[in-house]
Parts: sequence; structure tokens; C-alpha cells
Amino acid sequence: MELLMQEDSDGQEQEKDAENTQEECEEGAEVCTGPTSEFYPCPHCTVSFTDLDFLEKHVKWVHQKQYLDKLKNCLSSRALNPIPKHACTVCGGSFSSKVKLNAHMGEAHPSAPPRRLHTCPTCARSFQYLKNLKNHCQRWHNMSVVTRGGHLSCANCGKSFKATWGQGPHMCHGPATTEPEDTPICLDVGVSCLECGKKVRTRQSLLDHMRTHTGDRPFVCKDCGKRFVEHRGWRQHMMIHTGEKPFKCPLCEKAFIRSHHLKSHLTTHSGKKEFSCSQCGKEFGFKSSLDLHLRTHSNERPFSCSVCGKNFNTKRNLRVHVKIHSSEKAYQCGDCGLKIGDIGALKIHLRSHTGERPYHCTVCGNRFIRLAHLQNHQRTHTGERPYKCTECDKSFTQSGDLVKHKRIHSGEKPFECPDCHRCYTSSGDLGKHRRSHTNLRPYACQECGKSFRLSGHLKTHMLTHTGEKPFSCPSCLRR
Repeated sequence: MELLMQEDSDGQEQEKDAENTQEECEEGAEVCTGPTSEFYPCPHCTVSFTDLDFLEKHVKWVHQKQYLDKLKNCLSSRALNPIPKHACTVCGGSFSSKVKLNAHMGEAHPSAPPRRLHTCPTCARSFQYLKNLKNHCQRWHNMSVVTRGGHLSCANCGKSFKATWGQGPHMCHGPATTEPEDTPICLDVGVSCLECGKKVRTRQSLLDHMRTHTGDRPFVCKDCGKRFVEHRGWRQHMMIHTGEKPFKCPLCEKAFIRSHHLKSHLTTHSGKKEFSCSQCGKEFGFKSSLDLHLRTHSNERPFSCSVCGKNFNTKRNLRVHVKIHSSEKAYQCGDCGLKIGDIGALKIHLRSHTGERPYHCTVCGNRFIRLAHLQNHQRTHTGERPYKCTECDKSFTQSGDLVKHKRIHSGEKPFECPDCHRCYTSSGDLGKHRRSHTNLRPYACQECGKSFRLSGHLKTHMLTHTGEKPFSCPSCLRR
């Protein structure tokens, strides 16, 4: 009760100060530098505020039942009010919530000292001051707490609530003496979505969540037309076009777009890999990487194409594959005009023009365009052959080699020449054969200019220039 009276008196004092300021501004508008005359009155009482955030807190704490009814109406009608904007005092940027503003201040302006937050042990609230947390626990959760050593403790059993957050009601609580209608409602535990039952805390979270039901994607990329449900996803996507990489490695200064990419990269420096495969012993820095690796042993492909039924081990591979059926190719190479359906594939393709090879082997120094090529190459040093044939127990370093090998047992030859109708087990063999029809000879000798259809023919020809004779007779040693 005292807190409510204090808020009312504070609101009246703010209103009087604002009225005085407004009068001063009218008398001397040229020299006035005080606050503006814009006020936000409470719809349920006579108190006014100079900031929308203060007004929302007032309604939430003082008129809690009205606030809860309004939030439930938003859920049922899906008609949400605009989110108040919070401006950055340093760069002027606008944000829809104080949480996002604080996150921006920590990333863009880290010189300011971080705020120390005290978290509620029962719900998801946090406070800058310990006294506010104590009042919150006493008022909203009916907890008997005391402050000890800079944190809260239970006054009955002495349990410390240091570093605890959102654990639910404390077991020392006695039975409530008030009726359920009069029991304080802690709105921070969330309100359930009427569609799926998910609980949300803020209007912004509610707005973002409801789009998963409506299918609305209001954030559009002006460069490629891709649409997003959340502003955060759109902002991260725009970094692809702008080239911005805010997360930098402190050891090698390599930059990344997302924080978890940096976290994954740091394992290459520390060598800390907590998750190991129980079948082959290979270690990984993340459990998700281990889960993907385990599918190479079980041949699990949980993601299926609804058009042709082909299965894939990752959702990304399925997403890229589906664009084959829709003929969707939104990205085009500016050098050769090749159209590609995936932005990641376009970035990799551009390396064929720029000559960039970002992945290098630490053993022999060879560099590669793709990470998968480096991983396959490293198996030549480790001797690892994870892909085994179930027919003859032959093993391979690459999954594609195993697929081609299995066609030897099945007799399958899916690649047919359109000119002579000869069939081959792999597309590479078909490509080599078709050179006999087109007379294409891509491998040229730099010494004499003679060209060949196959790289092996060029290697054999080069022996005539070098004089090397690698094959010797075991009986007479003639070469």
C-alpha cells in the first residue's frame, strides 16, 4: 500500500514539474532546454508519466487485473498495439524494448560499465537494485526474505538465493491465507498462447510468436527479397549483404556474423572438444556436431523431400534440394552469370573466380575452397575411412565414393550417354566419356602444347619430357 501511495505521489510530483516546465517553455521558448510537454496519462487513474515505459510499468503493477485482461484480449484478437520505442542516447538508434536497447549498449557502446542485475528466484524478473528485488519477492510471491551479503536469503530457513533464477515457489512458503481472486498475480511467468499454449512475457514476444501461426513475415530484405518473421533474423541476414561481421576472434582476428560461429571457431584454438563418438572416437566441440556425425554411422536421414521422397541427413541439405523441383534460383553470379538457389552455395562458387581458399591443412599446407574438401583431405593423413560397404567391408574416406562403389554390387548404371547410350556408374565417368564425342581436351601440356582428354594421360605424357621411368622390372630392373 505504501508503495502504491508513493507511486501516486511521485506521479503527481512529475506532473506538477512537467506543468511548471511547460509554462517556462511558453514564457521563454528560445532558451528552453527542459523536457517536452508530452505526457502519457494512465487510463485507469489520474496519474501521468513522461515516458511510455513508466506508464506501462505503472499499469502492470498498480492495475494488474486490467493489464492482464488487456494482454489476454491481445492474444484472442491478435490486434496488438504498437510497441513503444526506446532510443539510444549515444547513437540515436531506436529499439522496441529496453532489453534490446541494453543488448545494443553492451555491443555497440561497451565503454559504459555493465549494470548489475539481481534476479528473482521464483520468476523471470530481474532488478538493478537489491531493494527492488526484495520488495518484488515480498509483494508478488509472498516470500519472507532478508538481505545478507549482497543477496537475498529466506528469513525462515536461511537458504541463500544467490545466483538462482526462475526456479518457482520456494518450499518454505506457508499456505496462502487470501482467496485466489485477491492473490497477487506475477505476470512475469507469462500468459499462454491460445493457439499452442506457449507462454510469453512481453508484447514484443507475443507479436513475434503469433506470426508463427499467421505466417506473416513483415521484414523484407531489399537486396534479395527474402522475408523474415523477426527483426533479429532480418538484421542478421542483412550482414550477409553488408559484409558486417561483429564477432571477432581475439586470437586470430577472424570475424563471424553470428556469436555461435565464433564459439565454434574458438574450439580450433583451445582444442577443447567435450563430445566424442562412441564408435570411432572422433571428438567434437558441440553436441549438435556429434549428432550430425552419428548419422554417418547409422545412415540416418530424417529429412525427406515431399516431392521425390529423397532423404537427407540435415535440414539445410533438404532445403537446398527442394529448390531443384521449384526451379527457384534467386542468386546469380556477377562474373559468369550462373544462377544458384542458395546464398551459401553462391559464396562458395565465387571463390572459383577470386581464387580464395580459406581452409588450409595444418599438416601439409594444402588449401581448399570448401570445408568438406579439407575434411576429406585430412583423412589422407589420419587414415580414417568412416564409410564402410556392408557387402564387402571395403571402406572409403568420402560418402560419395561409397555410393559409387555400391553400384558395383547392384549393377546400377544411372548415367547414360545421350549420343551412344552407354551407361556409367558415376557422372564423372560419363563426363570423361562424352569428351570422345565432343573431342574436348582440357588437359594441355605446358611443354609442347599437346592436349589430352584425361588427366592421367597428361601425367603419362609428362614422363616423356622429364625422362622419369617409375616402373621397373623385378627380374632385370629394366625401366
